[in-house]
This record gives sequence, C-alpha cells and structure tokens, in this order.
Amino acid sequence: MRSQLRPVLAAVLALVLPGLGHLTLRRWGRALLWHLTIVGGGVALFALYDVEPVDPFADPAAVSAAIPTDVALPVALLFALSALDAFLVGRADIAERERADAAAEAMRRRVASADGDDAPGGDQIPPSAAISGKDGETLEVACPNCGKETDADLDFCHWCTEPLPWAEADDR
Repeated sequence: MRSQLRPVLAAVLALVLPGLGHLTLRRWGRALLWHLTIVGGGVALFALYDVEPVDPFADPAAVSAAIPTDVALPVALLFALSALDAFLVGRADIAERERADAAAEAMRRRVASADGDDAPGGDQIPPSAAISGKDGETLEVACPNCGKETDADLDFCHWCTEPLPWAEADDR
C-alpha cells in the first residue's frame, strides 16, 4: 500500500517545488532537468516580458496583478507536466518492481522444485538471477529481517546489518 502512494506523493511534491517529486523517486537526472527547465523558463519569461519585481510583504495583492498571464500560464503548465511525469515514473517503478518480484518468485519455485525438497535454503537465489531490472540496473528488495528496502547488490541489509539470504547461499 505504501508503494502505491509514492506516485501520488511524487506528483504533489512536484507541484510544490520543481524536481522535488522526482527526487523522492530517486531520479536525480530528471529532478535536475525539470528543476532547471521550470526555473530557467520562468526566469526567461520574466526577462522577456520585462516584469518588475514586487515586494510580496508590502502588498500581497500586487503579486498576482504583477505577473502577466503570458508568464504565469507557461510556468503553471510546466509545473503540471512535471507532476504528471513524476506520477507516471512512479507508476512505472511500481510496475517494474512487481514484475521483478514475480520473476524472483518464479525463480524461487524453480530452484525449490529442482532441489526436490522445501528446505529453507532451497528458495535462496542470488539477486542477479531475478532482481536485475531493465538497462542492467539493480532493483531494491525487502529485507526478510526488518522489512525495509535494501539494495539487492549488497550481502547484508544496511538497515539492520543482518546478512541477506542470497549472501548465505553464495557461501556454500
């Protein structure tokens, strides 16, 4: 359930500050790109339309009157596109994780049936066999001890420092 809310949270945060939604999804390049696009576009539009700076503390009503629609509308559109992109990237991450989990479960079943028994070590497979994502990137997996997400390349959970099952399987 928590992972289902990440795209919505990312979209809301992208509306608050340009690139913040993508940062929560750990998409550093996209976050920087959206931030530079929105801030740079806003600065360019303000310079193009020669908008005079207004002190928002002196007269708050003058702020909305000082920004022309030709500037506010494109910036608002860029914010909306950034939020939509953050939402769609978050949904794609969830779908990728679900596919990786399904592949890992299928691999575990295959390994367990090949061993011929349901021993505790039978379902432990190395992460490279079932948990690598597209483009060769490593996905995160849940630690069986504490339940928090950890990097599948590690042999231990960086939260609780317990060894992960595939680290024990490699030691045999």
